[in-house]
Amino acid sequence: MLEDSLENLSDLQVNHSRLSILTSLLVTLVLATGLPDIQLETDFQSSLPDDLGPIQTQEKVESEFRSSSSIIVLFQVNDEQQKGRFVTDVRDPRLIRTQKALADQLREETIVGEVQSSASLFEKVPESKEEVKQRVERSGQGAQLYNRDFTATQMFITLDEEMTEENIRKANQKIRENLEQTPKQPGIDITVTGNPVIRTDIGDILVEDSVTTISAASLLILALLTLTRGRVYGPITFLPLFIGLIWTLGTMGLASIPLTIATIALGAMILGLGVEYGSFITERILEEKEEKGTVEEGVREAVPTTGLAILGSSMTTVVGFSALLIASISFIRDLGLTLSIGIILTLSSALVLTPALIIEYERWKR
Repeated sequence: MLEDSLENLSDLQVNHSRLSILTSLLVTLVLATGLPDIQLETDFQSSLPDDLGPIQTQEKVESEFRSSSSIIVLFQVNDEQQKGRFVTDVRDPRLIRTQKALADQLREETIVGEVQSSASLFEKVPESKEEVKQRVERSGQGAQLYNRDFTATQMFITLDEEMTEENIRKANQKIRENLEQTPKQPGIDITVTGNPVIRTDIGDILVEDSVTTISAASLLILALLTLTRGRVYGPITFLPLFIGLIWTLGTMGLASIPLTIATIALGAMILGLGVEYGSFITERILEEKEEKGTVEEGVREAVPTTGLAILGSSMTTVVGFSALLIASISFIRDLGLTLSIGIILTLSSALVLTPALIIEYERWKR
């Protein structure tokens, strides 16, 4: 059954090689539309099983206190010369004025929900540090708002929308824009931090690392194929492999399969695992061409036999990765799913596109 299908595929490639190439390019264009839609998932907790007791408790804590889901603006005394007009204690009324001005500006932003800081304890700006001390002591929130030596204080900002990567980035940008317009106090450094901000930074690193690893793997594999297969057949072998990677990443975007810490090296892994498929087919076609005399006969002989062998090899790999689908942690399941999809698509690209490219090149040489 499979051998008959591969024989039909080889006949199609011999008789309609250009159609095979055009069809592959059309599929590439369609799946490439999913590349911009690839999602980033940097929230480790969201990938954990919901039925674990500690996870349920943590979610309850977050819903009550919102500490880990808040963007934090940290006001901290710096190492400048601390005398005269410099703020040396974050209970200084001048800093309360700065926090109040920033909070009022942020509340006008539609994406911002609640804003809490030491300024929230006052209806108007206090006149002295002593007044601040007394109000903080009565509120009982000193431990949450200040550090022990009162050289740092926090402002907690929650969003009025879902904590997605896009909304976090938008809120972070709005916070920084408002900070630029807020009067600064001498001796105070202001930093935006918190788990949501760290998540977006991790997302940036994931994207950069993914591009870097794919680029490095592509260049190295192309160079090795060129050295071993020649300056023509090396690129011919590599092109279907790279197209298979585009198909995989595009499918991730269209199917809403996120890019996570576990799948960051997906591109390099797919390239490394899939390169053998096109390499085996190329080598066998060239061997059969030398023996049979024509590239057409070489394709008709190589695709059914070598294709059947690499189909068996790839399916065992897919089955092995598919076992990850029963994992309890979601990003492990995503890893198994994307690797399985990647192996299938790179194999398909190698089987369909590599022989067609070789046929077109050999016919062009005649």
